[in-house]
Amino acid sequence: MSSPVDPRFACELGRSLRDEIGARSLYRRLAAAARDEELARLLAAFAEQGPAIEDSLRRVAHGLAVRAREWSPSRWVSARVLGLAARAGIRDPGLRLGVESEEALARRYAGFADWLARTGREHEARICGELSGAKSRRARALRAWVPR
Repeated sequence: MSSPVDPRFACELGRSLRDEIGARSLYRRLAAAARDEELARLLAAFAEQGPAIEDSLRRVAHGLAVRAREWSPSRWVSARVLGLAARAGIRDPGLRLGVESEEALARRYAGFADWLARTGREHEARICGELSGAKSRRARALRAWVPR
């Protein structure tokens, strides 16, 4: 099935879905390794929110007739390595990656929302706008745990 949207946009949408799946895996592993109860709850909540975020992206992709690859070997490996590092007491790289990813995805989804609104795809634009706001809030919440 061919998509009526720019192939670069379709590629970025697929990349975003893989980013979200990787983030969910990472947050689940970081939560299991967290020694701080409040941080563990935050990370576990992020992991629990993951499927809903992924479903939102799938709805956008479906509405645009975009098919996206959902598995990435590098994301699979990195989530496991960072999870193991967190279990060994080295949590900062995983948390920093989480913040940077949340911020990057917030910007990306805001750009998606803008482009989709300009092309008359209001429903998909609204979903991406909501995702952008959610990712911004998550980045702010997680940033409190990342040393400067």
